[in-house]
Amino acid sequence: MVALIDSTLARAVFDAGIRWKPANGDWFCLFDDPSDVWLIAPGAVELALLEGAPALLFHGASEWALDSVLAHEALWLPNETQVRDLLMNTLGPHAVLQIEVWAQGTRCRVQVGDWRYEASSTHAVDAYALVLLAALQNIRT
Repeated sequence: MVALIDSTLARAVFDAGIRWKPANGDWFCLFDDPSDVWLIAPGAVELALLEGAPALLFHGASEWALDSVLAHEALWLPNETQVRDLLMNTLGPHAVLQIEVWAQGTRCRVQVGDWRYEASSTHAVDAYALVLLAALQNIRT
């Protein structure tokens, strides 16, 4: 399985103002139940509009009891590439990003002008997310 952001960090990123435009290939869970994770893909969970609002439609042998949810009821679980792209778009073109990987985890360091921050986590996607949160909240180390 692809490395996804932890649901607690995903909620913090959402609370910090990042909004999701669902697309095929995106992973998500429900705000009130982060234990079940789904992939938007044809034949499984598809994008639609219900009464003009973006929705996720469940098809096939899904174990889920509902047929659909509105997209605003779903929490995006971006993958490593998506979080890194969010981070770099937030920081701008002059940001310097360093990543260190060792057996116990990953450290992400970033600097833009005089702003710098570093975070470590077991997974690179979460280290990126921690730096993204710091950037969104203008926290410094």
